[in-house]
Amino acid sequence: MNDFWGFSWEGLVVFVLVMVPNLFYFWLPKSNVEGRAASHHWLLDVIEHASQAVFVLLLVFWGSHHDSPMLSPYTLGMAVFLFVYYLLWILYFRGCKILTVLLGMAATPVAYFILAEIWLHKGPAIVPTAIFGVTHIVITYIDYRSLHKS
Repeated sequence: MNDFWGFSWEGLVVFVLVMVPNLFYFWLPKSNVEGRAASHHWLLDVIEHASQAVFVLLLVFWGSHHDSPMLSPYTLGMAVFLFVYYLLWILYFRGCKILTVLLGMAATPVAYFILAEIWLHKGPAIVPTAIFGVTHIVITYIDYRSLHKS
């Protein structure tokens, strides 16, 4: 069992790269209030945060005995999804808070993480990542609808 646990600097870097724009979200004074709905989905929030914690722990601490080449179809796909994610954040910070942008911001990191988990041979992390992705997208949609009721 100890063979499966160990620190993965690649997994940490993968996680940190997605978190960078989120730091700006919390640091910028205007953005930390705008666009947030009161949460009426506590069970979804619990599922979202629990599955996120599990997949991050597996990504960073689940060991693998396989080599992962830096240049591969997975890392190229990850680069594309990360680039799109950063572009969506730029649109968001420039005031474009339409549903398509918000859903893209919820979905692209999930695709990025799943590719990273395949690349790093961390298969057990894919299930909690998928659960996180579904709940994150559903919460994003619910929050958008509650803020834009007509």
